[in-house]
Amino acid sequence: MENTLVSLRSFSDIFLKKYCNSKNFYRFLVAYGVYKAIYLAFFDPLRKVPGPWWSRFTVIPYAISRINGENARYSEKLHNEYGPVVRVAPTQVSISNLKDIKNVLASYRYPKSAEYDAIILKEPNVLTTTDEPRNRMRRRQIGPAFTFTGLETVEELILDTGTRSFKKKLIEIIENGDGVGEFNSFNFFQSIASDVIGLLTFGKSFGAVQNDGHSVATNVNGALQFSTIIRAYPALKPFGLLFPKLLSERNALRQMCLEAIKQRKNDIENGVYDSSRIDILQMLITSINSTNKKNLTNDELVPEMVIMMVAGIDTTSVTMTWLLFIYMVYPDVYAKVKDEIRTTFPDRSQTIKYQEVRSKCPYFMATLYECMRIKAAVNGVMFRRNATDGIELSGYTIPKGVDMGVYTDGAHFDTTVWEKPESFMPERFMGPDGDTLKKNVVAFSYGVRICLGRNLAWMEMLTVIPNLLRDFECKLPADSKYGPHVLDPTRNNEPLLLEDKTFATRVPQNIKDDCRIIVTLRAD
Repeated sequence: MENTLVSLRSFSDIFLKKYCNSKNFYRFLVAYGVYKAIYLAFFDPLRKVPGPWWSRFTVIPYAISRINGENARYSEKLHNEYGPVVRVAPTQVSISNLKDIKNVLASYRYPKSAEYDAIILKEPNVLTTTDEPRNRMRRRQIGPAFTFTGLETVEELILDTGTRSFKKKLIEIIENGDGVGEFNSFNFFQSIASDVIGLLTFGKSFGAVQNDGHSVATNVNGALQFSTIIRAYPALKPFGLLFPKLLSERNALRQMCLEAIKQRKNDIENGVYDSSRIDILQMLITSINSTNKKNLTNDELVPEMVIMMVAGIDTTSVTMTWLLFIYMVYPDVYAKVKDEIRTTFPDRSQTIKYQEVRSKCPYFMATLYECMRIKAAVNGVMFRRNATDGIELSGYTIPKGVDMGVYTDGAHFDTTVWEKPESFMPERFMGPDGDTLKKNVVAFSYGVRICLGRNLAWMEMLTVIPNLLRDFECKLPADSKYGPHVLDPTRNNEPLLLEDKTFATRVPQNIKDDCRIIVTLRAD
């Protein structure tokens, strides 16, 4: 035995001396470099797709743009330089052509990429799952709550919790300011959306509007930023403690949902739950998984509740924030939309309802569509995996296994579809091509994975904003750095829009200062 060990040591010494020296190390590097150059030049399946030089070797520069909230602007720069299909990593491309984007999103042939696995909370939810049967199952379980028919059954509750509550709060703010009040549009709209989604999800409002906010909105913002970082660079998932504040906010949201689930199950068990009251939590608790014929476990329930909070609060409130700001810097648009709403709904004792707005206010609807086009709430890039043998995108063949990033702004600024895409032109949706153009706004995504809660978003936006415009007067504060005469040369000298960051949703960069709105009661 001892002789054998001596022989092995001698062999290893000879091997190390002969092969593991500096000369052979450099030879290896040269050989690897030659191999890599030949591979990239002749065999790399993405070699014909244009992109920055580093994209052949690493995802890091692109991931950094996602982590710091600059991905939308970075993607715009890349597509302006390289075209509608851009390589952004060794096995990732970004696409900006509307036709290509619809092709990728239309069916389950191109499932969500593996980066969504990185943000799963024990079990995937309806948004993060990459599995088609699970997505179909969850949509069947939750979907009825978000149909217009389902929402109409709770419309009065939504109006009480959202529209009527915010009107009461604004009147209070105005009275406390001796006839002139100020509110932060982003925070205010988040509070409205929080209360509405709390009602629909848990059966009760958070009271955010009347109490000047609720921690759930902060938790949602933190969870979104954390998930964006992990999706951009999944290798960071085991190191979540590097982002303690964001991680704690995500965990707080998870814990809140877990406590609500436990409380509801206790209420049911003790016979104190009102069975006539149906909300999303109750729909999920009573649902049966088609895979195992069992009720959902807590590990399955929590992720679904979390995504209801995240999707239900941020996207709607962000869109309303952008829309009101756009009205403030486009006074002619603001005057015209106010006139339409006030003429159509003169009785201020009656709350304006969404169906009436949808059918009677074409100009308001056009401004909303144009807002969602020019400042889509969900922005950045969402990746789909090519699970087929290949797909043709703008003349480039994308092979199996490559992730395709859907760049939403690219679709909304596609010059083959939109005239003067940089300009705010709501009239484009009122002409003979208006209905067709509306279908080209992919702010709620497109195809089989289209946003499940889009009808709720429509209901909130079509009640909150029209009631605000009819009953109140709004304007930017005198010290705002924005206004009708502050122009942006990159947008045909139209008004400068808010600086923003994209962490899944496109939020104003300086919420505290730039989202202030002066409000008074309507004079006449």
